[in-house]
Amino acid sequence: MINTTNLITQKIQQLNPTAFESSKNADTTSAQTVNRSGLLGAYLNNLAMINTPAVKKSEAAAPVNYHNNFRSMIQNNQAKILAIVMRTFNAKDTNGNDYIDGNEQNGTFLNAIERLDEVKAQGFNTLHLLPINPPGKMKAMGTAGSIYAPKDMLAIDPNLVDKNDPRSDKEQFKAFIDECHKRGIKVMLDMPSCASYDMFLEHPEWMAKERDGLAKTPQGWNDIRMFQPWEDEGKRTLNPKLLELHKQFVDMCIDLGIDGIRSDVARAKPVEFWDIIIPYSRMRDPEFGWLAETYTYEDASPQANMAYDRPEDSLRAGYDMIYGQYHIFHEWPDATTFMNYVKEMLDMSYKLPKGKSMIGSFATHDDISPMFHGGADYCNLTMGLQATLPMLNPYIVDGYQSGDDYVYPYEGKYNPVTQTDNHEMTVHRGKLDIFNLSRKPGGTQPEIGQFMTKAFEMRDKYQDVITKGTFIEFDKEGDKTDQIITYARHLNGKTLLVVANKNVNRSVACKIKVPTLKASQELNNLLPSYGKESRFQVHDNELCVDVGPARVHVFEIDTPNIENYCKKIYKQNI
Repeated sequence: MINTTNLITQKIQQLNPTAFESSKNADTTSAQTVNRSGLLGAYLNNLAMINTPAVKKSEAAAPVNYHNNFRSMIQNNQAKILAIVMRTFNAKDTNGNDYIDGNEQNGTFLNAIERLDEVKAQGFNTLHLLPINPPGKMKAMGTAGSIYAPKDMLAIDPNLVDKNDPRSDKEQFKAFIDECHKRGIKVMLDMPSCASYDMFLEHPEWMAKERDGLAKTPQGWNDIRMFQPWEDEGKRTLNPKLLELHKQFVDMCIDLGIDGIRSDVARAKPVEFWDIIIPYSRMRDPEFGWLAETYTYEDASPQANMAYDRPEDSLRAGYDMIYGQYHIFHEWPDATTFMNYVKEMLDMSYKLPKGKSMIGSFATHDDISPMFHGGADYCNLTMGLQATLPMLNPYIVDGYQSGDDYVYPYEGKYNPVTQTDNHEMTVHRGKLDIFNLSRKPGGTQPEIGQFMTKAFEMRDKYQDVITKGTFIEFDKEGDKTDQIITYARHLNGKTLLVVANKNVNRSVACKIKVPTLKASQELNNLLPSYGKESRFQVHDNELCVDVGPARVHVFEIDTPNIENYCKKIYKQNI
């Protein structure tokens, strides 16, 4: 199945979109029921389904003077992504109780524009908007409902609309997107993987059911219901009505000017499904980017009612980048585990089309705040790694910039005012609130954001070395607990040396073998200093280090021929 899917996808990507204009009015049902066999039949069936337009189109049209290049940015590791919840992004919690009540204003599309200059100044060039659909009201979590339990995937949450502005909901959303584009900021919208209970009742034709007829629910989530991607799983024929819904979602995004989609729990639908939807989007916008929430390893996978993760299959089906597993960096016991994962991903890139990448998923909205893993120093450590690792687009969740621990004093409390059938203010402790109208994210340590911005500036300055260069692993001596992470990025005679201490509690000393390093080399850290001081002694072909807890250092060193004397050299397929 994988090989067939791969060939189909590669063929589709080679075809000229204009060649399909004559087939755009093909009937969806007949396209699926034509009896064809083998690879050619599968290809023709997929081709017909890709080119069947969605029934509805959204109201707005993208401006003709804007050019989307988001996919190319991803493929060249140039995206720097900030994830936001629109209803909290610029919320005005004037009474300081951490949630929006009374006459206070939650985040909207229009007041979000106020923060865009801040986002740009911090170094981001992409916003990941978590879902903006109206949440379901039945069997809901929290007083506003989970943003991942949509009542209608083609509608806009009324909370995000400024009632004092005469423009429609999509016109206001479009105004926000246009303001992002004016600042060189791309917009990636989240596509929920499941439905609310409300949607389950209203659209049974989209929904999966257990043998007893009850709704199929992912393990651990009581407020969402799973879609049924199959019409006949045994025959591997897809649900045409669910395909149509997702085509309409794609159309809405492209018509509004959105640059790409993040697929929540991509494994909830089979590869065949994405073999239709992703090429469909590329027919309209070849630069439309796709991020799959899929991991190389996840200790919760497979959940009950959920398939195994399959990142390579997702990337072959057309996704441009995946989450990867940096979200468990704090669980990895040593530097070797970390380095092996980096090399594993680089090796994987050669099994795939060029330019496939990952996000710097050290902390996503599904993870607890990095502040719990070592405070500001740990945040800076992971930022320094994100800024220099290969095959990676840096990724930050709003609130990280100032050390938000996402601890909300209203957790679990009763609120007499609710928009759902639930009066309990549900939150997942230590995680960004996606269930209530909560405060704007933010903490008390702005120095984290200042370090982040400097790291982005360093990444931009050495962009070619970091995004295209080789990844060189060095040998060490004396690192008994294996806590020193060290590598080089090298391109066209220019070398960046990275030295970091994974241990957040104590300094670690060792010797690092750096071929062609000269004793006369001056070391100037390209990142701001923080935490406990580190010490370095430079010798010919060797660097003696005593690195402070959770410290990360990046040096430019004069070793133009270093690759000729190293054995552990790796490179992304880019």
